Amino acid sequence: YHNLDKPMISVLLKAELEGIKVDQPQLESLSKYFEKKINELEKEIFKESLQEFNIGSPKQLGDILFKTLGLSDGKRNKSGGFQTSADILERLSVNGHAIATLVLEWRKLSKLKSTYADSLRSHVNPNTGRIHTSYNLAGTSTGRLSSSDPNLQNIPIRDEEGRKIREAFVSKQGSVLLSLDYNQIELRILAHMADVKELKDAFQKNIDIHSSTASQIFGVSLEEVDSSLRRKAKAINFGIIYGISAFGLANNLKISRSEAKKFIDNYFEKFPEIKLYMERTVAFAKEFGFVRTLFNRKIHIKDINAKGPLGSFSERAAINAPIQGTASDIIKR
Repeated sequence: YHNLDKPMISVLLKAELEGIKVDQPQLESLSKYFEKKINELEKEIFKESLQEFNIGSPKQLGDILFKTLGLSDGKRNKSGGFQTSADILERLSVNGHAIATLVLEWRKLSKLKSTYADSLRSHVNPNTGRIHTSYNLAGTSTGRLSSSDPNLQNIPIRDEEGRKIREAFVSKQGSVLLSLDYNQIELRILAHMADVKELKDAFQKNIDIHSSTASQIFGVSLEEVDSSLRRKAKAINFGIIYGISAFGLANNLKISRSEAKKFIDNYFEKFPEIKLYMERTVAFAKEFGFVRTLFNRKIHIKDINAKGPLGSFSERAAINAPIQGTASDIIKR
């Protein structure tokens, strides 16, 4: 509290008062651009469904997909309607059903329009012409900063449309916006906390960490690691930090569950220290109900002894919390 959190108060106060400038005309033209794309998508969706309906209503969408069009894989929720979550639509899309692909795109653009292009404009302070978000110092259990009203921390970056929203954040005359990031901070912390010799060596020699992991778990030399092997190793590296299952990894890499399980087994064979760290951390959490960061921040894991999915989720949280919490402590420091 005294050495990390309290000194942050004045830093965050300055940042909140300073705010960030947005190019309002650009947001307005983006809103119109999204609206046009959404209208075009609606026409295509109605062509596929052979009738008009409210795309935003999960019930109506479920009835169209699984009753009217008779697509297979329909799962019902507790209230008896069909489920239409993103993973169900993605599965239908992979199986070649155009309507699912179109609805996913429609949802993405609708969110970008309402949550960002429209909503951000309403948050501009008329006196300063800037957006003043609130930074929450104690909003997360791991000590990570969060931002609310509006949340400026999860503006999409993966696709072109999301990047267009980011371009609307601009600097004032004579200033620049600076983007800084720690290089692989969570993997470095894991290498330290679990005392993984190979990972530490790779970081000290400045070797690309994902290529180094690929070389270890796929048993090839560094020179033989191609982009596909590196991508797989990257998914495993990050997945391991968040306690990913074979099912989760299989989904991420679009491979079979047995193949994903083999990758994870290989990983733990090459880095037994990580497996040990995970077991040790979960055992500690089960006994005491919390875990600690390197700076001794306590993170309480309340459902760690629960049975079923809640228990597994809490175990994954316990494994990740000391790593993510230490990263946030370092950044605050």
